[in-house]
Amino acid sequence: MTEINSLSDIVKNGLCIGCGLCQSIAGKDKIEISMSDKGRLEPKELNKIPSETFNKIINVCPGVIVEGLPKEQVDTKAKHDLVWGYYLSLFYAWSTDDKIRFESSTGGLLNGLSLYLLESKKVKFILHTVATPDKPMRSVSKLSYNKEELLNSNSCSRYGPASPLDKFHEALNLNQPFAFVGKPCDISAIRQLSKTDERVNNLCKYLLTLVCGGSTEFTKSQDFIESFKVKEEELSIFRYRGFGNPGRMYIKTKDGREYDREYNSFWGEESTWRVHFRCKICPDAIGESSDIAALDTWRGGSPKGEDEGFNAAIVRTKKGYDLLNEAVNAGYIKIGDQLEIKDIDDFQPHQINRKKAVYARHLGLKKSDVPTLNTKGLRIKKLYEMNDNEFNLKEEEGISSRIKKI
Repeated sequence: MTEINSLSDIVKNGLCIGCGLCQSIAGKDKIEISMSDKGRLEPKELNKIPSETFNKIINVCPGVIVEGLPKEQVDTKAKHDLVWGYYLSLFYAWSTDDKIRFESSTGGLLNGLSLYLLESKKVKFILHTVATPDKPMRSVSKLSYNKEELLNSNSCSRYGPASPLDKFHEALNLNQPFAFVGKPCDISAIRQLSKTDERVNNLCKYLLTLVCGGSTEFTKSQDFIESFKVKEEELSIFRYRGFGNPGRMYIKTKDGREYDREYNSFWGEESTWRVHFRCKICPDAIGESSDIAALDTWRGGSPKGEDEGFNAAIVRTKKGYDLLNEAVNAGYIKIGDQLEIKDIDDFQPHQINRKKAVYARHLGLKKSDVPTLNTKGLRIKKLYEMNDNEFNLKEEEGISSRIKKI
């Protein structure tokens, strides 16, 4: 069964990332997004989706199609790398606001840019993901109109399940300029939607993302609080990181108990991350279709201790380049040293390995008669052809063995 014929085909084959765009398109009366037993946010069809609506969904769903930067967005001065795609510039960057820099996940680049967009009135609001107010271990999409709303909602690094696009059409219907901050797969879905809905490019002015390590299943967070004998309903704060770089994973209960764990003890070993199956076959975890992608800057791929907070910025489009320079000139962002691709390679070695492995993993799914992602402009086949046969075979067989765990 290599074709997608229903919403359930996307879900049961592990292709859904729970972004919520299908619900945004069809409406809450047709589709409900809820947490599965495996700790994933997944859509469920409440009432029959008309075929026309379903076609709209599969034409944008990041569990069906993922493409690189649209040709019209590729600047004539852009450089190109086989792994990292198109980019105009690479450099260290961070927020000039000490509080933002300290509390954000890394250096506060995305929060700093978002704040500049709001206070310069380039956009009316930011559509992003924050902690659910009364359930801080969970995440919810939010339209933030000012600094307080933007920064006081624990929006930094929501590693667990989230549906950042469930309010996307609500945002479009407001007919006001806005920016979106989310994962690379969310950005890809928005780019696909822009092909059929002209409001997207007219209203969603900027697409900002992070270089993504994957979305963890909710059970990973549950295990963390249970290790301290804390129940979800007891929580007042749940923080994956931040308040330092990388910061500690931290919880606080309503009665004042506090627990934390050093970053590497929880996130240091990738095999324990418990990421969604969709993330293991992701052809673009590096934000190729964004305007700007922000990433961690740890040599060798993991932190050796705490520091002040430094992002690296991959500026992909002219729009992103202009935005960053304007934010620097306005005093919101500080730019540090220029970087080279070899530096990005060193910061994110796991992204290189994943990019090289993805096409073999897709082949493994196809050979097992399981549908996989349609891709374009991401060079994954070319990278596959450059690998040695032993590596490709190992990845192909490895993903085949994981199918039973979907």
